[in-house]
Amino acid sequence: MASAAHARFHARMPWPPPVRVTLSSSGSASISIGVLAAITCAVIAILPVDPAVVALAIVAIVLWSVDRIRVVALRRGARAVRQFELRGDLTLVIVMGDGSACAGRVHRDSYVGARLSTIVWRPYGRWRHRTILVLPDMLTNDDFRRLRVLLRYGRSDVTHGEPASHA
Repeated sequence: MASAAHARFHARMPWPPPVRVTLSSSGSASISIGVLAAITCAVIAILPVDPAVVALAIVAIVLWSVDRIRVVALRRGARAVRQFELRGDLTLVIVMGDGSACAGRVHRDSYVGARLSTIVWRPYGRWRHRTILVLPDMLTNDDFRRLRVLLRYGRSDVTHGEPASHA
């Protein structure tokens, strides 16, 4: 009896409006990636290892950081997430830098904080999860707030199961 009433309650409950955002480039992400890469290069430089290995490792870190700044912080390139729409049932539709679109489900491992949010999601038909970093300077204040609220309180019964209580 309780499950039938619960199902009727959810059947009548409307979804909140979707959050549609276009991500801007982020100065704080660029600086953070650059500082972390520089610190990592400094640590590697003082290791008692063959100088050729140190040089190769530093080149790899610099190349990686340039790629991450370009794709994650500046939102440039075909692999960059430029826009997305998050729906109340935690369905996510993204638009990549090359114009292609992809849909999937937000995973419960997503993190929602005041200064940083990460959206962990899995595209439909894929087995691997992907992550979108969202910082406050990538969105307007209102969009960042609406996104955090929907991520925190949105539900996907497929992913999260039934809520323990509505009280």
